[in-house]
Amino acid sequence: MDVAWERGIVGDTRAPAGRCCACGAEAAGSRRASLRRAALLLGAVLIGIAPTVSAQSPDPENCLLCHQFRGLSRYDRELDRLHVFFVDPDYSHSLAGPHGRLACTDCHVGDGVGVVPHGPVARVDCTRACHLANPGGSVQRFTHAGIGDALAGSVHRPEDLTALTFTSGALLEKDQSACLYCHDEPVFRDAGKTLPQLALFGDQAMHRCRACHEQPLDVNIAYALRHVSARLQPARPTLEVAQVCSVCHSDAKVLETLGLTDTVASYMRTFHGKAALLGDESTASCLSCHATRGGSVHAIVPHTAPQSPANESRIASTCGTVECHPGASPSIGDMGVHLDLPTAHGSLEYLLAAAFIILTVMTFGPSMVLSLLELLQLAVGRESPRDEQVRELAVQLMDGSKGRRRLVRFSVSQRIQHWTLAALFVLLVLTGFPMKFAAEPWAAWLIAGFGGLGAARLIHHVCGILLVVGFLGHMGYTLALVWVRSRSASSGVTPRGFLRTFIALPMWMTLDDARKTLHLLQYLCFLRPDRPKFGRFALKEKFEYIGVFWGTMILGVTGVLLWGEQLASHVLSGRILNLAGIAHTYEAFLALIHVGILHTYNVMLSPHVFPLSPATLTGTTPIGELVEGHAEFVEDAARDLGLATHHAGGGA
Repeated sequence: MDVAWERGIVGDTRAPAGRCCACGAEAAGSRRASLRRAALLLGAVLIGIAPTVSAQSPDPENCLLCHQFRGLSRYDRELDRLHVFFVDPDYSHSLAGPHGRLACTDCHVGDGVGVVPHGPVARVDCTRACHLANPGGSVQRFTHAGIGDALAGSVHRPEDLTALTFTSGALLEKDQSACLYCHDEPVFRDAGKTLPQLALFGDQAMHRCRACHEQPLDVNIAYALRHVSARLQPARPTLEVAQVCSVCHSDAKVLETLGLTDTVASYMRTFHGKAALLGDESTASCLSCHATRGGSVHAIVPHTAPQSPANESRIASTCGTVECHPGASPSIGDMGVHLDLPTAHGSLEYLLAAAFIILTVMTFGPSMVLSLLELLQLAVGRESPRDEQVRELAVQLMDGSKGRRRLVRFSVSQRIQHWTLAALFVLLVLTGFPMKFAAEPWAAWLIAGFGGLGAARLIHHVCGILLVVGFLGHMGYTLALVWVRSRSASSGVTPRGFLRTFIALPMWMTLDDARKTLHLLQYLCFLRPDRPKFGRFALKEKFEYIGVFWGTMILGVTGVLLWGEQLASHVLSGRILNLAGIAHTYEAFLALIHVGILHTYNVMLSPHVFPLSPATLTGTTPIGELVEGHAEFVEDAARDLGLATHHAGGGA
């Protein structure tokens, strides 16, 4: 199908010379004569019902007599193309668009249209004057000649468009209107978006007009309201605008010829493009930045032209409109709307993205290797010589209430904080990652499940605020705990002071942890016979804690900047918002793969804890996990309760 007929509302009415438009017969011979007689007979039969059709729509020539049938088509062997001549009668009957009041011959002109089947018709000239029929019988003249003038001074001059060469070959045939590159049959958009009364009550919405005007007016009020309502909205949804622009601006051959980059692809990678993919029609489209506000979209000029809204001298005011970012500083214009990271080599944005990718590989890779090596130990049934000894101690401790309390690794407050964090993390992932992968079908499905993009963003923002509040609360909880411990003395030990107590917190990694990590790697690689002994928190748990600490700060700061971009633009350059967006996205991805893969394995899928470790539910850690990951913690507890000497011996 050609560009002009992609919606299927109006079929292709073109026919090469020498071929019959209606039935596809050859131009000469008895076959054409017989088909003509058959068509005339069919016309005579259908003329009886024609008044019903013509009374419902401005179709004085009764073109719908034949063209209302979906099967009306012809296969062109020479061009290997199917020509479809179907015209949806509902378009005219329901006045579904601005062309609904036009007679077919206002656009399809030809001397032979007075006969059935008719001969070839002339190419459509969109700037030809039209005659719009009104209910009272009056005729209104209209022409698109002004649009032709606007195009002549724009970057989309018809002669330039016609000269383009596309990767897939010519999109239009010779002498077809260049308007068809961007336009198909226009249909009124939902009037309910600007006139809700029309959507709710339909014809009943006209009762106020009929209260005074009992006789039909010379103007179709319902049609006029639909027309005005449609024009108060963009002619196309944001995503359709991008699709139309992509016909040229994403075609490889056109881009090569004109020396351009794929700006539609780079637009789709931005927040605006991803929002459009998820159904948001209020987000900025291509026309929001490249068409003069309040002016004709047909008069788009190059962004290098001083009068262009996308010119570097005017882009700040374009971004700061009421519809986009009202109240923003002019610095917001520094944001890279068409920033394309894969091709932005050497830029600060590219380097930041590369740094996060390297960080992800360097943190996730070693952790994943350690987890796989631990699985290998389980697969071959290998145990450390001290495991049985530690297991006996753990069983002994679990048999008594004091021992069980001593082996609790997470307090009630810590368990509540953990599950609050888990719930917020899940909601943030479910509402945030559809924006990262907006082109995927599941993303739109997920956003729809939250009630649309607006609702999903609201949930994301609320969860982000709660995450930051929880982070600050945890910091307050930790500092208060450190303060109490730093001021108290136990067993005659002098208080160590605030800083030393803070550094001694069990979740901080130390040089001893680095030594034990090397020891663990040697054990997992069969280079040492025994595994290292970790305390209350193993190395992987400390690593995950530091990751949450680091990630929450980055996500919180960048999230606030992106959410309050208008206020942030008064303090920071718009380019900082680019960097904030990159950092927010890549840090979220880093957090997801660590939590979604490594943490999920450690607390749910590991053979020692499957299907879920009760440590963060009841505080009780399975014995198998204590033996392998917290042997030092078990021995310390046994020693405190007077069991270490008897059971641990020299292995303590």
